Amino acid sequence: MTNVIFATDGSQQAEQAAKFLCRLPLVGPLNLTLLTNVFIPSHDADAADPLLKDFREHQEAEAKAYLAKAESILSEKADSIGQQIVHGHIGHSIVEAAEASKCDMIVMGAKGHSGIGRMLLGSTSDYVATHAPCNVIVVRGSSHHEATDPLDLTLAYNETPASQRACEEVAKLEWDASTRVHLLGVVPLFEGFSQDLMPNIVQYRTEQRVAAMRHLETGRELFPMLRDRISLDIIESPHVGESIVNECDKQGCDLVVVGDSRRGSISRMLLGSVSRFVLRHAECSVWIARSRPR
Repeated sequence: MTNVIFATDGSQQAEQAAKFLCRLPLVGPLNLTLLTNVFIPSHDADAADPLLKDFREHQEAEAKAYLAKAESILSEKADSIGQQIVHGHIGHSIVEAAEASKCDMIVMGAKGHSGIGRMLLGSTSDYVATHAPCNVIVVRGSSHHEATDPLDLTLAYNETPASQRACEEVAKLEWDASTRVHLLGVVPLFEGFSQDLMPNIVQYRTEQRVAAMRHLETGRELFPMLRDRISLDIIESPHVGESIVNECDKQGCDLVVVGDSRRGSISRMLLGSVSRFVLRHAECSVWIARSRPR
């Protein structure tokens, strides 16, 4: 079973995110929780001020409408659907719900509309992607797709455990044979070395490219059904995150996947900074792949 939280605020971006979720070939059965956040005054405040009571009732009705709208889009996708209304800081609320339910994935729009206590803004998606204990997909881009349309994926892949786990998470899904997968390796390009060191630097870069291609070929083996639809590419760049974003724009991909880990080694801290850059700057949807410890 795959447990997914879909966060909505009823905005057009949330509707696009719901349609995007329909296109993901998640492994069933799918247990889906529709979640929205509203500001609702306490019952004690209602008794003291009739206007607050009216406001509360309006907010509750609006929240139920958001959830009903999302369910109308996702009802055929899920095997079971639940609804949840949370209060307080929206980012905290989503993360707390994910922790409590031990969900496998959170899907949400990159931006939402303004409203007291119910904004799915860029800062919220950034917070959730950073703090959630599970996979997070932040949806951006066009909604001019049908649920049956295949996806074009770009996976940023290297030798780090976080990157390898990300590829494994993506490979679990039941991808359509027409899905295109672009495995991308970025070799950091170090600049500013003296001429005396250049021969060693050239040799080092050659070794890094060979190693990167070997890792990409290993990643390709995780997708045996898509082997003929997978392309491998290596880029040298002083800025890894920017190169991933530029390549996604060039490829016109629907979804870019980057691994992330909260562990403290230098390589994983670098990967964390890369994933944050991609999340904030990519034009397409972004999957922060973070498998939950079992």
